[in-house]
Amino acid sequence: SVKLFPYVSVQSDDYNRVQLTSGNGETGCDYINASFIDGFKESKKYIAAQGPKEETVGDFWRMVWEQQSSIIVMVTRCEESNRNKCAQYWPSPEREVEIFEGFVVKLNREEHCPDYIIRHLSLTNKREKSAEREVTHIQFTSWPDHGVPGEPHLLLKLRRRVNAFKNLFSGPIVIHCSINVCINVCIININVCITLGVLLSINVCIIIINVCINLCVLLRIKAQYILIHQALIEHNQFGETEISLAELHPTLGTLKQRDPGNEPTLLEAEFQRLPRYKNWRTFNTGINEENKKKNRSSSVIPYDYNRVLVKLEDESSHDQDDDNDDDDSSDEEDEESTKYINATQIDGYWCQRSLIAAQGPLADTTGDFWQMVFQKKVNTIVMLSDLTEGDQEFCSAYWGEEKKTFRDIEVELKATETLPAYTTRSLQIRHPKRKDSRQVKQYQFLKWAGRELPEKPQDLMDMIKNIKQTCGYGNSKAERILPVVVHCNDGSSRSGVFCALWNIMDSAETEKLVDVFQVAKALRKERQGMIHSLEQYQFLYDAVEGSFPIQNGEVKQPATAPAAAADSIQVVNETKAEQPASATTATQQGAEVVKEAVESTPLVAGKEAGAAAEGNEDEAAEPGSPTEKTPLGGSSNGPAVTLEV
Repeated sequence: SVKLFPYVSVQSDDYNRVQLTSGNGETGCDYINASFIDGFKESKKYIAAQGPKEETVGDFWRMVWEQQSSIIVMVTRCEESNRNKCAQYWPSPEREVEIFEGFVVKLNREEHCPDYIIRHLSLTNKREKSAEREVTHIQFTSWPDHGVPGEPHLLLKLRRRVNAFKNLFSGPIVIHCSINVCINVCIININVCITLGVLLSINVCIIIINVCINLCVLLRIKAQYILIHQALIEHNQFGETEISLAELHPTLGTLKQRDPGNEPTLLEAEFQRLPRYKNWRTFNTGINEENKKKNRSSSVIPYDYNRVLVKLEDESSHDQDDDNDDDDSSDEEDEESTKYINATQIDGYWCQRSLIAAQGPLADTTGDFWQMVFQKKVNTIVMLSDLTEGDQEFCSAYWGEEKKTFRDIEVELKATETLPAYTTRSLQIRHPKRKDSRQVKQYQFLKWAGRELPEKPQDLMDMIKNIKQTCGYGNSKAERILPVVVHCNDGSSRSGVFCALWNIMDSAETEKLVDVFQVAKALRKERQGMIHSLEQYQFLYDAVEGSFPIQNGEVKQPATAPAAAADSIQVVNETKAEQPASATTATQQGAEVVKEAVESTPLVAGKEAGAAAEGNEDEAAEPGSPTEKTPLGGSSNGPAVTLEV
């Protein structure tokens, strides 16, 4: 057994270990490093295992077959940070079928989402004449190599995906990472606690201890313990807000229905539960005396952690390789080598920092604006205002009918096309000193001037669809990673609505799911003033509802969805037993105590958590250029936060 598993510090205990029953006659062939874990009133609901090695893949599939498991949850990659973490025990799309010691594994299809990959497998045992079995393999790709995910709702999302595939006749759910079974502890504890919390008050500490005893391990870093509490607080305070497209219209009807007595609708109550995140991060750079004049609004200042860094250019920098343009580091280190611009890096659905929300350039900052566009390799700009509205300037002209130069960058208008709802401009920008030119397309929306919101949501949705189709966003990783600049007067009031719809539509087209609440919550955290009113929040729902009309009793899918077919996935929501948390329960009362303790110790995510746990604080890094949303190589999805409401 020691040869099969060399990590002697983390092994299954004899009383609850999984025993293989059909070996090949060798001594000790019944051993696999995996343990049974009980659920709520359900014995042996889970199997917590460690990632199989090349020599134990056959044993792993033997365990899955003998236990009749139909769901495998993998919380690691096969390779992380140039280290082998787990053997690939399923066939690649190129091979489709692999044989592991008499077990035939066939890959039927593979579906990619930003935070997980779902593989539909068929399993056959050549030693038996039984029919093949269907196995669903869910690989969660947003758990960082060190530490924990920055967003607890990602674990709740994983839980929903797993529960969507479970059935009454399948065996235990197999959960494994690489060798760090503490990850298994986190996932199992969250599921058990939520199941218990629906029925009665829970003692999270006792449940965690029970699971740890079964696995003979302890949570090794404080962040993992905090993460479990934060996920439970998230679930308790915000409830279930994800909606499948199949249930979109009846669910929205319920959300908007007003009960007698003029009580708030469920949609209004949902908006009121959105956290405010006031002053939760610093914005010192934007409020210093030198930069105050560069802000249109004193109430919308970019946070230091995710503001766009525009590098100062001098003669020595002109010959540098363009690949260095996006190599941002921490604000403090770059303070003397960057200039301030009121713009924020926003996470997209597919990639981190794939949107840039900016205020309309001032006359003195148009040069900085174009330097940002050039350095960040932007090829699409979205303008959501007129240059002036009423007697107020919303944006200084950063292009002209003739060629104009802004700082070191030449801008030339090549073509203009005006449609009823928006105008498109094809611009060529050129950096003479770098001898580099690029094509940039600008979309100016025409139906927002003088209004809180566009009169017709479909006008804005049509422009978003055109951008994705024409500019190719969503068709490949290379295109997804190019940031889109979105600007309005203050960079929040209108830009927040656009960014929300951009992300919501990506989710709807890929997963056939929408979660307006979580999208709005994330944007509020990233920039001040985003999705600030109930009217904006309801507008998001109205826009989505209009984009997926009912036809012949079913929701009609968009005729020109930009995402590739391989990235499309449909997940059926789990049972509706979990309703949004509205009534005060014993769990909520306990959550307030937990929340106070958690807020006093901010959760550290990703590489920062790994560095903190090992005492290497110098390893923490600020986010830089856009990256694909699979942070297992070292950093998690954005900064970690404590929950504030």
